[in-house]
Amino acid sequence: MARKISDQPSERCARDPRKPRIMKNIIIKYTRLTAFVLLGLVTLYGIYRFMIGDWTDVIAYWRNHLAIIPMLAAISVIDVVLEGIAWMWVYHRFQIRSFDRGGSATFLAGRAGLLLPAQLGRLIRPDAMVKLKRATLGDCLKAEAVVFILDTISVASLLAGLLVYRAYPAATPFAVAAVIAVSVYLGNRIARMLTHTRMQLPAAFWWAWPTMAIILVDMTGWVAHGVALHVVVADLPGNMTLWDSLFFGPGSAVLGVATGLPGGLGATEGLLGASLRLRSVPTEHLALAIAAFRLITFWIWIPIGWLALAVVNRRLSRPVTPESAAHLAESEGIG
Repeated sequence: MARKISDQPSERCARDPRKPRIMKNIIIKYTRLTAFVLLGLVTLYGIYRFMIGDWTDVIAYWRNHLAIIPMLAAISVIDVVLEGIAWMWVYHRFQIRSFDRGGSATFLAGRAGLLLPAQLGRLIRPDAMVKLKRATLGDCLKAEAVVFILDTISVASLLAGLLVYRAYPAATPFAVAAVIAVSVYLGNRIARMLTHTRMQLPAAFWWAWPTMAIILVDMTGWVAHGVALHVVVADLPGNMTLWDSLFFGPGSAVLGVATGLPGGLGATEGLLGASLRLRSVPTEHLALAIAAFRLITFWIWIPIGWLALAVVNRRLSRPVTPESAAHLAESEGIG
């Protein structure tokens, strides 16, 4: 009887090793679909407000402010370069060769995975570094995790400093330093607990000047991200200030990451639109302003990432793809 029950189709499916992969692929598919539907709704609303508003004024504004586009592109490049320096520096501290052409191409290749949910696109870089025979998978995954943690510390410190600035401007540097110090202290305590495990970090990793420098480089990149938004909105009607741009630019990106949606699609645009509307920017200006900002700081980097990925794959017998990164996450129990 026991054998007869175990041969039922439902139990055979439960033991099917392909089932977790199928389920994960379904989740990724529908998460991506949800993101695009949300983005579509936000976009349609923006177009609707554009059409019922004084759209001739909007067109006239952009005709007289075309210089915004190259300025925005230049600042976006600075942002990405700073992020790349921080990424390569972290890998270098794990004794992984990264400050070269292959490392630069690998960093940019990560942009090809921006439309993967839950930050799975980050795994393109460890996958590439392993296939380039730069390091072991374990070391690359640890380095990538530390990159994410230090980036999170940097943006949290910046946002905390901006909030304190509103009430006590003189205390801003102390607030930023306090968030960094507390984060590094907690990181150091956790690192000690992980000593002699597979998650062990290089000796004296946290309380070291390179770690602080990497955080500051990342933070400067986030400031550039906010300045990029300010370049777009500075001359728009309304009350958008530099503080608003520095806070809502990085803040909207953080919200997008927190949702787990691919590229924060919909969530990022929604918060940007709400923040501009809160500061009395006319609704007819929202769609084009947000579209310009996201096009240059997000969308244009995806094809650049694919070009970089093609450069990396020319050196490999087994190509790196977003799908291989997703399979890497599955094999390591990530996501």
